[in-house]
This record gives sequence, structure tokens and C-alpha cells, in this order.
Amino acid sequence: MSRRIQDDITKTGIKLLLEEPFYGHVFAGLLRTVNADTESISLSVLENQASLLVNPDFWAGKMELGDEKYGLLKHQLLHLALKHPFVKDNYHHKPIFDMAADLVVNQYIHPRFLTEESITLDKYPKLRKLEKGKDVGFYYLKILELIENDDSESSNFPDENNNQLKQHQNWNSFSQTPRMDQRMMSSALDDALVQAAERTDEKLQGFLPGSLYRLIMDRLEKKAKQVDWRRMLRIFIGSGRRTYIKNTIRRPSKRYGTSPGIKVKQRQKILIGLDTSGSVSPKELSTFFSEMSHIQRQGVEIMVAECDAELQRVYLLGTYPNFEVKGGGGTDFTPVMEYANTSYQPDSIVYFTDGYGLTPTILPRSPILWLITEDGITSSDEYWEGLPGRKIKMTI
Repeated sequence: MSRRIQDDITKTGIKLLLEEPFYGHVFAGLLRTVNADTESISLSVLENQASLLVNPDFWAGKMELGDEKYGLLKHQLLHLALKHPFVKDNYHHKPIFDMAADLVVNQYIHPRFLTEESITLDKYPKLRKLEKGKDVGFYYLKILELIENDDSESSNFPDENNNQLKQHQNWNSFSQTPRMDQRMMSSALDDALVQAAERTDEKLQGFLPGSLYRLIMDRLEKKAKQVDWRRMLRIFIGSGRRTYIKNTIRRPSKRYGTSPGIKVKQRQKILIGLDTSGSVSPKELSTFFSEMSHIQRQGVEIMVAECDAELQRVYLLGTYPNFEVKGGGGTDFTPVMEYANTSYQPDSIVYFTDGYGLTPTILPRSPILWLITEDGITSSDEYWEGLPGRKIKMTI
């Protein structure tokens, strides 16, 4: 039974791919689970991934209703793409939010794919007059206004026992997920939406919600302007190398034929400022250390300065083979700048950070490269424009 349900869900997804490729591509990358614990169909979080749960008995009852199944999948995909499960906890009246969220997504589903129970603007005379294409916050406030004014129409609004709104029953799993994991899920979803857009030949504007279209266009524009940050890091490191002369007895002097000869050597001291504040994710920290190890293999001496609101620990890379970073508080860049100027005096500084920190009161004397995580402050912000050195976005 479960296998048959899975196959039928996939078949409906293929139809979605043929009819509306953008949503079909989003669906193809979504984790799907046949789950008897959900009443019908719902979005939830499984293993830190946004997932689609489908009750087998519920879906079996829709086996011959192709249009309705199509509408069910697109309905869930729209909720996910607009991140309704992520923001529901920000609203006080949950049933009103659920209704507003359905009013938003059902505007982008053809009536033939909706059920009689579907919540639409046309079902309510007062709501029918509202402007279409608005976001969930707009409709939430309008519904709340009708209820607070004791409007007679509000008595017909669905409550939390409505079968359509029960499809939101697992959305609390998003708010219960740790904030750092929420951020990673949201970023992964943005990437999936952009990939779906890139795989879609037709124009997106006109059939996508305005806020979703703007998000995708913004991401595509940033991607087009994206700098290969790893290459820029290599260039920056290479530009800071210094040479010195070393005597050697292994090679006679070519000029005089005597020993010892001389050899030209290179050396470089780099200070890595490592942002260990609470806003930096484990995945980002892992990327930071991976890049530091790569630099070290080039024969560079790397001093690591772990810092959140204060300097937590300083050590040569490789002297702590098994450790967890120290920090987890706020962010202040000044301690690393002070350590560089007074204690270590490196040839150059690289600072891995998400950019959210206090403006340094001390500026470094050494050249500095800021590597800012993709979801961090943008390098065009006025704050970053006032800092020395180059600022580059990282894609992790």
C-alpha cells in the first residue's frame, strides 16, 4: 500500500513538472514521507529538512481525483516557497494566520484544482473586495480587523477544526527547530528555489507570487555577481609572502664554487580571525577550518584567534587536533585587531565572519581580507564600506 501511494505521489509530481515546471522542480527536491500520524497532508521537519508528510488513507481516497491531488501538492509547495511554516510562530492568532496563508496560496492555483472546502477570497464578500497578490501579513490584519469589529461575516470564517487548516498541523515543528537549523533550512530552500528557476525555461514573472519572484531574482542577481572567494583568498595569501636568504651546505655557490651556498626561501605569518559567536553555524565553522588547512599546506604559519565578544583563545593551527571552538556570545572585531598590532604582527590577516559585530575601534596595520558568510551583512552596507581591506561573500 505504502509503495503504491509513493508511486502515485511521484506520478502527480511528474504531472506538476510537465504542467508547471518551476513547482515540479521544487517538488522533485522535497523529502516525501508516507506517514499515518498526520491526518491528511502537511509540511513538517524531519532530520532538519523541510518534508512533506502524506497520510496513506487520505491519499488513497484521492487516487481517482487527479486534479485535486495536483492542487494538494501545489498548495503545499506554495506554502513552503513562501515560508509560511517558518513565520507562523510570529503571529499571535494561529487560526487567523492559517486562514490568511491559504488565502494567499490559493490565488495561485487554478479553480479546477481546488476543492469545495478550499479557503478563497471569493467565498467571503468582504474579503472579495481586497486587493489580490498581497502577502500573508496583509490578509491576516484584514481578517483580524473584521473579527475585532464583530462583523457578521467573520462568524463564517473557518476555525482550527477546518479540514483544510488541519493540513497545517505539523507547522509547529518549524518553530521548535533550533534557530540555527531554521536558518540553514531557510537558506537551503532559497537555493532550491533558485535552482528550480534556473531549470525553468518559461518566464517566472506573472505566475509566481510577487514576494517569491523578488526573492528568486535577488538570489539570481547575487549569484551572477558572485566572486570565487576561494580563488581570491589564494591570491590574497600569495601576495603577502616574504623572501629571505638562507645559507646551505648542500649546494655549493654557483658563482664562487665554495660552500656554503645560499638559497632563497619564503616565509609568511598569517593571523586568522575566527568568528565564534553564536550566530555562526557549525557548517560555516567547518568550512573555515577546511580552508585554513588548505592554506597551511602551502607552508604558511597560521595563528588562529578565536573571538566572539572577546578574544577566547589564540594558537598555532594544528596544535589543537581535537577541539571545539570557544565562544558563542556576541561579536566584536577589536580584540583580534589589537592582538595583531601588538602581539603577533602578521604579514596579513584573514577574518572569517558572518559580519554581525561591533565596529572595531582599532584598525589593523597589516593587510586584511574579510570573508563574510553568504547570509551575513552585505559588503555594500555602509558599515563595511568604512572598514579597511577587501570584503568578499562566501558561498558555503
